[in-house]
Formats: sequence, C-alpha cells, structure tokens
Amino acid sequence: MYVIKRNGVQEKFDKRKIADALYKAYRSVGNKKTKVQCTEYAKKISDELINFEEVSIEKIQDCVELFLMENKDYEVAKAYIKYREKQRLDRENPWSDNDERQDLILQKYLLPNETKKEFLKRVSFKRPALEKILRHKEAIFAGRNLYAIGREGNITGSNCYVTEDPEDNLESIYKVDYQIARTYSYGGGQGMNLSKIRPKGAKVNNSSNTTPGVMVFAEKYSHTTLNTQQESRRGALMLVLNVDHPDIIDFITTKLDLNKINGANISVAISDAFMQAVEEDGIWTMRYKTPYEDIIKKVKARDLLELISYSAHTMGDPGVMFIDHMNEYHLMSEYDEVKFTATNPCGEQPLMAHGSCNLASVNLNAFVKNPFTDESFFNWERFDHVVEEMIWSLDELLTMLGDRHALQEQRDHVKKYREVGLGVMGLADLALSMNLPYGSQAFIDFLDELMSRMINQAARASALKAKEDGVFPVYDYKKVSSSKFYQSVITAETDEIIKKYGLRNSRLLSIAPTGSISNIFGVSGGVEPYFQINYTRRIISMFEEEKKITVWEKTPLAMAKTLGVDPDELPEWTRITSQNISFEDRANVQATIQKYVDTAISSTFNLPNSASIDDVMNIYISSWKKGLKGATVFRDRCAKIGILSGVNEATEDLNPAVAPQFGIDETWANLKSGKVKEYRTHVLIEEAAYKPKRFEKELCPICKSVLVKKEGCIQCSNNDCDYEKCAI
Repeated sequence: MYVIKRNGVQEKFDKRKIADALYKAYRSVGNKKTKVQCTEYAKKISDELINFEEVSIEKIQDCVELFLMENKDYEVAKAYIKYREKQRLDRENPWSDNDERQDLILQKYLLPNETKKEFLKRVSFKRPALEKILRHKEAIFAGRNLYAIGREGNITGSNCYVTEDPEDNLESIYKVDYQIARTYSYGGGQGMNLSKIRPKGAKVNNSSNTTPGVMVFAEKYSHTTLNTQQESRRGALMLVLNVDHPDIIDFITTKLDLNKINGANISVAISDAFMQAVEEDGIWTMRYKTPYEDIIKKVKARDLLELISYSAHTMGDPGVMFIDHMNEYHLMSEYDEVKFTATNPCGEQPLMAHGSCNLASVNLNAFVKNPFTDESFFNWERFDHVVEEMIWSLDELLTMLGDRHALQEQRDHVKKYREVGLGVMGLADLALSMNLPYGSQAFIDFLDELMSRMINQAARASALKAKEDGVFPVYDYKKVSSSKFYQSVITAETDEIIKKYGLRNSRLLSIAPTGSISNIFGVSGGVEPYFQINYTRRIISMFEEEKKITVWEKTPLAMAKTLGVDPDELPEWTRITSQNISFEDRANVQATIQKYVDTAISSTFNLPNSASIDDVMNIYISSWKKGLKGATVFRDRCAKIGILSGVNEATEDLNPAVAPQFGIDETWANLKSGKVKEYRTHVLIEEAAYKPKRFEKELCPICKSVLVKKEGCIQCSNNDCDYEKCAI
C-alpha cells in the first residue's frame, strides 16, 4: 500500500507514523499511553486500510479520528482534531503569528508580490520535508540564500567570503581591491588579513622612497566597501592584522577616530605565544623583514593587550581572534595547504582564500514540548531529522547556486571543499522553555549533550550524502580522522559511518549571529542571552501626546501566560541578560558550544557601562584559556553607538577609561649599508587619536642605559645612575 502525500508524492505506507501521531496526541492531553499500546492501535487502524492500494494523508487522519472516537478517547480526539485544523491553517497561511516587525524584516527577502506561502515553497526548492521545517520555524537558511534562491541575476547565495591576503606589492593590493568590489556587487561580504604589507616608513623601490604602511590600504578597502552598492544593505568587510606586525598599534587605535575605517570590522590575530608572553609579563616582538631592512619593535606584551582592551572598551573595536586555536581545531587541521588567516565579517567562519559561508540555523526552542512546565522535554528525534535535512539541503544549495559566485576562484573553491555551516538560534528561549537558567550548570550539561548530538548528526548526514553523491574532492579519511577536533567529538558510531562512506562536506557547524532570521522567527539570536527581556518604545503621533509602551520578548510573554502571571512577576532567574550575566557563566556557555563547532562562533560579550579595562583584559585572557576562537566586547554607552541600544535613552559614557601610556623600543637595520638606528616611541592617546612621540634612542654616556625624556630633562632610565641633561 502507498500513501499519496499532499504534494502528490507517493511513498510506502508506514504504520509507525500512525503510532507516533497517536502517541503525541495522547501525550498532548497528559494521557500516558505507552508506545507499545499506540503501536497496537496503529495496527488496528492499518488493518482498516489494507484493501486500498493507495490512500491519502487525509484518509489516514480521518481513520485516526474515527478510532479515537470509537475508543471513547474523546479528549484525545478533540486535541487531534484541533491539531489537524492548526496544521491546515499553517499550510494555507504560514507564519500567521508574525507581528508587524517580523513581517517588515521578512519583506527584504520576498519577491515582488510574493506571499509567505509562495516564499516558503520557493526557498524549500520542492523538498516537502524542508518546507515543513521552514513552516514550523524549526530551521531556516541565512539571508543571502533566502534572497538568492529562485531569483534571477548575479546574486550570490553565500553571505560572506575571505579573499586572498594582499601581498606586499601594488599589483596584489589592487587586485584584492577588485576582488572585494566584485564580490560586494554580487551581495557577499569579505574578510582579509593585511599582515603581508610592509609597515609604515619601510623602504620601497619607487619614487615614494618609503611606504605609507598598512593603514592607508586598510582605509582604501574600507572606502571600497562603503562605495560598492548592494540592494537592501551595504557591503561588509573584516580586516585582520597579526599581533606581531610593526603597524599593530596604528591598527588597534585606528577606530578611536570615528572618521577612520568605518566601512569595516577590525580584529587582531593573536597567537598563543603572545598570550603566554602576557601571562609571563614578558616582552613581545613585532617584526617585518624586507630586502632592504629588518624592522623590529619591542613592547611589554601586557601593555599591548591593555591597549587592545582600552580601544575595545572605548569603541567596541578591535575584536580578537585566537589564530592558533582556529588553525588547530577543525576537521582539516592535518591538511598542510589548509591555513586560516582571517574570518568572514561576523567572525563565525575562518576561511581559506576564496572560501565562502553557506549557512543555515536551527531554532532550538522549536523542539521543546510542554514548555515552561515540569513535564517539558526536548524532542531529540525531530531535532536529529531537522539537522540531517538541513545539512542535505545546504549541500544541495552548493550545487544549485555554485555558478552564482562573483569570482572563478570562489566557484572552484566551493567545488573542491564543499563547506557548509549549520548553526543554532533561540538558545535563550530554550533556557526558559526547559526551565534551565541560562549559564547554570544544569544548562551547561544539557548544552553539552545537545551540541555533541548536533555535530555527530551533522557528520552522519554528510556521510550519507557522500554515499549518494560522493565525497568532497580532497577528502582524506586518515587526515580528517587524525584531527584533534575529530578525535575530541566524533563518536565511534559516527566514525564507522564516515569510515564507510566518507564526508560530503569539509566543514559542518558554524554559529552565525542570525540577526534577521532570528527576528523573523521571534527568538533570540545565535547563542546569545537576551540583550534585554523587555524595552521601552516611544510612540509619537501627530495629534496625541507621546506614549511609552513596554515591549517584551515573545518567549517570556508565553511563559507568563502559561504560568498565569504578569510578565513582571516572572522568577528572577528568567531575567538573565547580557547586561547582568557574569562573564564566567557567559564564557562557559560559549566554550561548551565551541568544543563541538568545527568552525567558529559569532558572539559578543555585551558589558555594562561600569565594566573596566581590566574586565576586558580578563575576558580576553579567560576566553583564550577556555578554548574560544575569538572574543568581541561591546560596552553599553561606549563612544561608538551600537547596533543594540539599552532601555535608557541617555548615551553619556559614565565610565570612560584612562588611555594607557607606555614605550616601544624600535630597531631599524639597513641590510644594504649595515647601519642600525634605534628609537624609543612613546604611545600617547590624545583627543581620540594615537599620537606617537618618537625619539632616536640615546644611551647614557656613563652607564650605557637608555636615556628618556622627563619633564624637560633627558634622564638615564637606570635608577642607580644620576646622569641628566636639559632637553631643550
């Protein structure tokens, strides 16, 4: 016997599906019929249909209703009928519970005059299982895929890319400028590392004599980003510089000036060696060698981290990425040719040159049944199915949209590595629905189980896809299975499937911020706690006085309704937000997730205005120790106006930090003449700008220690030496 589904597809009859439907119906009204009993009932219903060669879904559901009525399970029958009606309405008018704000965000992804129902059919590309997932808000593709699927024109389906790092020559620098502009024109963002460009003041073999340094070209790429038009948004750019580059201080402080590099996010690539130097209170060396000279700058590592912390405290930039962990902890870490130097603009994907983000996210809150009650549980079986379906669908999109990348190098890379990135959202909502305070030990334990299950299910799905369509071209089981990541998280059961079939995709999980899509679904973004549970909105009309209303997040409202209380009366643990959660609790959540994510996590530590520079430094140090791949902080009311704004309308920074001051020792060795010049540069932040004061190093004629300028005098830096002279 065959079942004819609503879309006309024919599949074999399976009475287990009737048993599952009955079990859920009984559970929905608190009736604890066992799965064995429901299987027996399903057999009786199936026997009534045995004479049919084909049967419709509606016919089967009618038989289930009739059985429940004849069995005098009237309450269950009523619940089942209501469920059928709700499903019918959802099919005809999906996402009908969206509010005006959600629909407004959705508008940018719709075709002209497209309805929600038509939209869901388009972006599920004739996959009924996928359409059902989307309709139930269990998962969704990232914005660029939603925009590109079924739409004509030169439109990429990938949110972002990483371009090749510009080499230290004008040809390469301008070639990369073209590549990012071309990518922007197709709708993608870009990331790059600038560390191959020689530092400011270095000799060059042209009429300039010396180079303007990294920041001039950083500004150029920023302007290209701002000036290349995209429909409904501007381009996005991530600029990265290694912590051992001699221009690193200019890079760290550049965004203290709001007029500079305002077309890019910036991030410092921090090595383990640097963090160890910080811990040991040691000296850090920034070095760049050219055919003409060897440039060395030395600074106390802790002073440099304090400067990064000051800039982040003041402006929210730069972020930091722990580049060694990025390169050591992923599925392809044992491939010699695979090396990451930068990420996409939001930081969730470290990528090779011309790699791209092909993303989707699972709404974790959608799998909680009986939410807010003592009987709440997580539907693991449905979660497994959705993860598998989304991995398959993302891989299908790689093929469907494979010729829609701006550059041939990008198209070739996608075919070679077949990278996907499935993430999550709605984690803060899940915490409420499961009665697990965000950041608590019980929450961490559940999260550990969840993410372990997710990576293994994703890997199994990729292996089964490889069985159907083949492995990614450079797949090597020995190399993949030898990676630290694989050995840390892949179970023996999953390993057997991978060993048998291989992997279709070189990358699997990636946690994006999910700004637009989480708003469309009405849940929290990515793995963040709520920014705030409620906020005040001012409403001003032409004829009425100003009104203020309180707007609540949807899940806390649903919780209050279920518990029969006013939202203000919800328990204190439900009010955990990014503004009041302890850093350790927040970092433990991210570290638990990062263990199972082969790429990275885009997530921001939102700090209260009272946070200090030391707090920011501790975040960086602790994040590194916990195995995070990066850390971004944003302090409420800092000098930079954030995307997120607090309840208070005042924006004055009540806790501005004092800029650190320290010195750098520089050595510039001319490799042609053999001459060496030494300098002492004083790092000074004045009027929101880095204004270095550089002096040629002079040694004390008595003890040969370095002379320093102090209050109009030149004095010996050796406290045991009394030498001094007038600085005038």
